[in-house]
Amino acid sequence: MVKLLTNSLLSCSQDRETERFDIGIGDEQAWVTNMASSSSSSAQEKHDVFLSFRGKDTRFGFTRNLFHALCGKSIQAYMDDRELESGHEISPQLMKAIQESKICIIVLSKKFASSTWCLNELVHILECKGNENVIPIFYDIDPCIVRKQSNSYAKAFAEHKQRFKDKPEEVKQWRGALTKLANMCGYDSKNFGDEHELVKKIAEDILLKLPKYQLTNYGDLIGIEEPFKEIESLLSIGKMDVRNIGIWGMGGIGKTTLASLVFQRFSSSHFDAYCFLEDIPEEADNTNHLRKRLFYELLGDENLLRMNTPVLGSRSIQNRLRCKKVFIVLDNLNGRSSKLNDLFEGYQLANGSRIIVTSRDKQLLMTKNCQIYQFNGLYHRDALQLFCFHAFEPNSLATCYEALLESVAHYAKGNPLALKVLGSSLKYKSVEEWKSALDKLKTDPDPEIKKVLRISYDGLGDKSIQGIFLDIACFFIYQVPREKVDSISNHTDATIGISVLIDKSLIIGSKERLGMHDLLRKMAWAIVCDESKDCGNRSRLWNNKDSCHVLERNTGTSAIEGILLDLSQL
Repeated sequence: MVKLLTNSLLSCSQDRETERFDIGIGDEQAWVTNMASSSSSSAQEKHDVFLSFRGKDTRFGFTRNLFHALCGKSIQAYMDDRELESGHEISPQLMKAIQESKICIIVLSKKFASSTWCLNELVHILECKGNENVIPIFYDIDPCIVRKQSNSYAKAFAEHKQRFKDKPEEVKQWRGALTKLANMCGYDSKNFGDEHELVKKIAEDILLKLPKYQLTNYGDLIGIEEPFKEIESLLSIGKMDVRNIGIWGMGGIGKTTLASLVFQRFSSSHFDAYCFLEDIPEEADNTNHLRKRLFYELLGDENLLRMNTPVLGSRSIQNRLRCKKVFIVLDNLNGRSSKLNDLFEGYQLANGSRIIVTSRDKQLLMTKNCQIYQFNGLYHRDALQLFCFHAFEPNSLATCYEALLESVAHYAKGNPLALKVLGSSLKYKSVEEWKSALDKLKTDPDPEIKKVLRISYDGLGDKSIQGIFLDIACFFIYQVPREKVDSISNHTDATIGISVLIDKSLIIGSKERLGMHDLLRKMAWAIVCDESKDCGNRSRLWNNKDSCHVLERNTGTSAIEGILLDLSQL
């Protein structure tokens, strides 16, 4: 039976779906004009930590030990290797290093105040960093002495006052900087049993502070800061339980990027063993092979890869795992819904271990008691910035492209993959070439984007559920009440089918209303158009021109399952 949909059905679906991604030109046009320049020219922070200290006091003792402890945890620390400070002013090289560091640590020793070099360095640090990312360490000196500039500090300032009679404001600035620093939260060496304990504590705390400053807003990391912090909160690194986190969303939305950043940030510094596994399609249903790869990465035992028998419930492997706090990322895990449970069947991970799983399938994530984080893509402002990063040269302006940028943003709807692919393909192109490419995208999706998105559609397997997906894509342009989909569907299992499509990230839905990302809709249109060059031999007609052509010329065939006809446009 052919379904014929006319204006009576269309009238119920005029409210656009409420999305994370909102389009609006208005006040943002001026900002968009300079987007390419600002997204590419922002200064990148090269160092995690800058160490400020008086060389004669701590260079070959405490500060050197702290530097090695930071490096041992893969923290990029900057330490000036020169033995003696020369001159009164700090060098341009050090000023640049301070500006390019996320956190500055100042080691305050007994004779720190005697060095005008150190005092000028301190003033520059406070001017650059403010209060939030400056950490004082009171090494073998009471904070009160620093705050009030008494004892050895009083002696040092008496000499400064005499030496810099003609620069009283500079001396006053040094005093103010020390007082300000002494009132900040830091570390007092007398509160620790030994120096090793102090160094260890500082390194561990810096590691926890770094994620706050880790993600700079440039390149492929644009818009990832908020999701990163939410995943970090769900992980609760340091709590001694086993946690499973699922990152769920449509293809190309950035699940792998997010998981990779979290893995890079925490794996080597907080866990005894770690691995990042991508679920290769050929192994989609071979849980035993995937399990062997996983245990090989965690235990470093090549014999596991050569075993012919399943490693299910191996006591020797369990005993070895029990001694290791592990961090596992299973990226792009798909297949049967029980796969995650099957993978770890018979094994219990050590307390403090963490597992992150990325998938387009919500049901797969729900089988191992995962805390699920739904990744919905980028906000409008971040989407434009990411696109411009790939579409324009550094410091070039987006003049004359404002309206076209909005068209790209509307097409991609916050999907990072689409923004990167389109940005790269339109780079160096003229305005006219942009217009032509965007016109083509309205009916013919980019092949690379379509390939990624189609994985979810093909993975459905069930023809009936695929049919429901195509019905929604072709016949409902905006959000629609759920019962309307049921009413036009020929499928008796529409309710369960809709549920599967939601779980697979192919439609957006609630109990009342359903919608779809524009990229998925265009992918669905391409699937139907690929059925035949002759629109009369396609399963669905939604374009008024095609529908009228078939009806007026009576060229329809039994292949047609549904026709959408907007009478208001005839």
